[in-house]
Amino acid sequence: MAIEFLLPTWTLYHSLARKLADKILIDRLHIDEIIAISRGGLTLGHILTDLLRVPISTFTIQSYTDIQMKGEVKITKPLATPLDGKTILLVDDVADSGKTMKRAIEYLNMFSPKKIYTLTLYYKPHSVYKPDYFAQTTSAWVSFPYEPTEMVLNLYKSMRKEGKSDAEIQKFILSLHYTQEEIDFVKKHYAK
Repeated sequence: MAIEFLLPTWTLYHSLARKLADKILIDRLHIDEIIAISRGGLTLGHILTDLLRVPISTFTIQSYTDIQMKGEVKITKPLATPLDGKTILLVDDVADSGKTMKRAIEYLNMFSPKKIYTLTLYYKPHSVYKPDYFAQTTSAWVSFPYEPTEMVLNLYKSMRKEGKSDAEIQKFILSLHYTQEEIDFVKKHYAK
């Protein structure tokens, strides 16, 4: 595979989340509500709600269908929280194409918030949207510590399409520091 991968550990993930929370607190932003975009923003939103001591709500946008294959950006589960006059911190894991964040802002503006700030752990320079807050810039494909099954399965599917053998696929996945246990779980239940 000719894709560069970035696999943050749980320790790095928490460290970057604290770095972002620290920036927000230093900037003295008054945030009324964190809105996490499900699924990618859930874990980061959960950590930030603890660090910032602010309530959290969610809604779901889906756009990826596979590794590097972007589908249509659509709201699949609506927000159930009133936002009238509130200052919002909109959270997602990565600003990749930027289309998800742009669609989320457009959607949340229908709820009449006072202000929307945006935050992602990672920002990709080719994104059409640059978040107000992000911890790092990368062009790599980011595989988060909370999605090993999804990533291993996607790698199996993509590499099988390329004609790679199971042994070649497993060797590559192990080189990314996934465990044999994670690989075996996917092979047993999903990659048949």
